[in-house]
Amino acid sequence: MLASVILYLSLGSCANQGKTLELSMVNFVSDVPPGANWAHLFIDNVAKMSNGTIKIRFLGPESIPSSDAPAAVKRGTVDIASALAAFCDALVPGASSIGRAEYSPMELRNGPAFKYYQEQFASHGLYYLGASVASLPQVQAVFYLRKDIKTLKDFEGLKIASMGGSNRMFIEKLKAVCVPIDFPDYFTSMERGTVDGYNIGIPGIQDFSLTPVTKVMLDEPIGSCAAMMIMNMDKYRSLTPEQQGILNRAMIQAEIDGATMFTEVVGKVKKDITTEGVKIIRLSSSDSKQFYLDYRNTMWEEDMQRWPDIIPELKSWLVNPAFSRAN
Repeated sequence: MLASVILYLSLGSCANQGKTLELSMVNFVSDVPPGANWAHLFIDNVAKMSNGTIKIRFLGPESIPSSDAPAAVKRGTVDIASALAAFCDALVPGASSIGRAEYSPMELRNGPAFKYYQEQFASHGLYYLGASVASLPQVQAVFYLRKDIKTLKDFEGLKIASMGGSNRMFIEKLKAVCVPIDFPDYFTSMERGTVDGYNIGIPGIQDFSLTPVTKVMLDEPIGSCAAMMIMNMDKYRSLTPEQQGILNRAMIQAEIDGATMFTEVVGKVKKDITTEGVKIIRLSSSDSKQFYLDYRNTMWEEDMQRWPDIIPELKSWLVNPAFSRAN
């Protein structure tokens, strides 16, 4: 597969000379690091591969709320979105299941799951470009807390903020209470003690300036890429084959480089927040394994309840039987 990717990336890198094409793109976090780094990776790749003849204008959730991004792309209000997969579920059943993947985006790209997402988005007038926040599998999100815990039992009764109620069944399996609120509301909720913790992508503690209200990071990551790069199909089809190829190559390169970048960003985030007084903790080996298995099992159960027709296939495509954390 690597050889085919290298060949694909090598097939030309220059757009036809002429008028500059400008596309608009909305991201689910504002234009600040580290959360916006992956969006800029794609944007920069497009500019470089097109020799500056294709430019992408960055918009944040203050322009189009994250929950509205998929519909905005479908309408053509914006050309491209790095959209949270949970907000794509209304269009494509099981879109958020990509977060359960135990393979990297590049491992999925040539498989049936990628084909499924492309076909399903296409039926709604959208072109699926790929995973917009690439990483290794199941390393993206953690629980940040207001107090230290020692065991899984310490979750009992804790109120955990979760964007749109994501991971609800898992949070409830931990005997905690899921509190569905938006990312921008996390700070006030933590500050006031309305919630005892929150579930978010690891860089999110800096994206939303949550360090001052956070005491502990539970370093037991869950979740693979939970964001998808989608484009208005009419806009995509209006481009030349060369311009389309540039966008696809830029996305592939962003998946490759983005996975490395995620590891680097996580290391920096941990160093930064530790310096600022956030304690990083781990569970015992037995609790750690149980924590992951509870996550895996409950989230697939939740998906099965929502989309019983497609989930058995998606699960067979996304679950890795040899995944080390489950064995």
